[in-house]
Amino acid sequence: MTSAETSAVSFDTPVAERKGFTLRRLLAPFAIAIALLSAFLTFMVLTGLTPIEPTPDVVRSFYLLNAATVLLLVGIIVREIWQMIQARRRGRAAARLHVQIVGLFSVVAVLPAVMVSVVANVTIERGFDRLFSGPTKEVIHNSLTIASAYMQEHAQLIRGDILGMASDVARARPLYDQDRQSFREMLTSDATSRNLPGAMIIDKNTNILVSADTGIKLAYAPPAPDFLTNVNDTEPEIAVLPDENYVAAVIRLRYFDDTFLYVARQLDPNVVALLKQTQAGAAEYAQLEARRLGIQVAFALMFAVIALTVLMASVLIGFNFANWLVAPIRRLMSAASDVSAGNFNVQVPVNKSEGDLAQLGETFNKMTQDLRTQRNELVDASELIDSRRRFIEAVLSSASAGIIGVDASGGVGILNRSAEKLIGHAESETLGHPLSDVLPELDEMMKTAREGTQRLVQGQVTILRDGIERNLSVRVSAEQTSQSRDSYIIVLDDITELVSAQRTSAWGDVARRIAHEIKNPLTPIQLSAERIRRKFGKTITEQKDKSIFDQCTDTIVRQVDDIRRMVDEFSRFARMPKPVIEGEDVADTVRQAVFLMK
Repeated sequence: MTSAETSAVSFDTPVAERKGFTLRRLLAPFAIAIALLSAFLTFMVLTGLTPIEPTPDVVRSFYLLNAATVLLLVGIIVREIWQMIQARRRGRAAARLHVQIVGLFSVVAVLPAVMVSVVANVTIERGFDRLFSGPTKEVIHNSLTIASAYMQEHAQLIRGDILGMASDVARARPLYDQDRQSFREMLTSDATSRNLPGAMIIDKNTNILVSADTGIKLAYAPPAPDFLTNVNDTEPEIAVLPDENYVAAVIRLRYFDDTFLYVARQLDPNVVALLKQTQAGAAEYAQLEARRLGIQVAFALMFAVIALTVLMASVLIGFNFANWLVAPIRRLMSAASDVSAGNFNVQVPVNKSEGDLAQLGETFNKMTQDLRTQRNELVDASELIDSRRRFIEAVLSSASAGIIGVDASGGVGILNRSAEKLIGHAESETLGHPLSDVLPELDEMMKTAREGTQRLVQGQVTILRDGIERNLSVRVSAEQTSQSRDSYIIVLDDITELVSAQRTSAWGDVARRIAHEIKNPLTPIQLSAERIRRKFGKTITEQKDKSIFDQCTDTIVRQVDDIRRMVDEFSRFARMPKPVIEGEDVADTVRQAVFLMK
């Protein structure tokens, strides 16, 4: 970073991490709400306050739901604890303080929650024990006994009345047959004297034969015909009907054929209502006692979930408080770690609400600014030196000549690219190594440079690298301070092509001279051959000899011409003439070659 880079380093959480933290933060309240709702529903169902009947399957389902919510809460707590442990293992800043604060809040939350749960469960247990104790049960039993005694009393009264009336009616059988009106009056008088609002004579089909006229209307119905088949004439059948507010009795009449006496007496509605309330209360008490264990479990589960919920809330509060307290300390520790790593552009955010920690952050920022200023000054000076060094290296690397720097001990200190190509070694393979190992061909010149008084020693050497021979022009200059020579600069120029060109030029001169010497006698030879052919060709009469003579002279002329062309090519280019591709008579060519060999 340069001196212009003064932007503060950001310690903000990445977007993905912030989203993950938001989801985790929303998960805990959601889990708490679900746990409370499941506990409340379980309590309502187990106590019978909902239309849902607490069957074993329903209770088991709610237990599983509560277990799942509790496991979810425990999982969240375990995950948070694991993250703290991992942060501490990784050595994250202020991780130990974070753990201590959260642990303190957890302990403070657990103890009251456990105590409240224990006290609540004990209180509920004691309350149920008192509710279902012996005296309470005895009161309920006595109430039921009194209600039953009231009903039995009315049943006994109506039994005596119906037996007396049945005896009177049996004696009045002749009156029943002779005068029905007198019989009705007798029946009415007998019912009135016995305080029976309803009395009637019915047959086996429940048809009313005679009914007493007491002047009191009672809404009652005669028994069913099937019920009458079991009625005898010695013991009446009595029915107490509290829902209809009356008690009834029926008995078979002697001296009558399948005829029955049916009487009814009204009960006090207020007393019947109280009796119903007593029975309902006793039934509810028995049902409550039967569900005692379920209710206790519901309360215990509810208190357990509430305790876990309080614990979770306390842990979250502990996390928030720890984050608020640890955040500035963590920022300072992280920034100090960056400064120790050499990053002086660190600036920690300062919040005035953090109090003394904010002042500490301001002091830290001022310190980093001072360090950054001093570092930038050193960097500027170093960059100036480095720019000069790079300039020198650029000059050396762009030079066509190979340059090697050798220190006083004979080790290679500088080597440009041209020198790498010339000596066949990379810079990494030569730096720090003795020159005698890298380029032993220069040992004699280096010895002369060390022992001589001249600052410049020149010469030529031949080196062999990778099967290629190179001719190098070498200049060794000494850098001398005081009385000693500290270093040497060796300049290498590749003169291999120059030497080759010089050799080629010299051979070209020799070739031209040789060609000239060869070419001089060719013309006389050709002219002489042509003159012989003209002069003596006419004197030869033999056809065979003439053919041989012409062939010999033509061969001399042709060969002289070929030699002349070869000499011309050799003289101009110091090479053999280029072949000319053209059609020829193979037989003639063979005959010429054979003739030359004769």
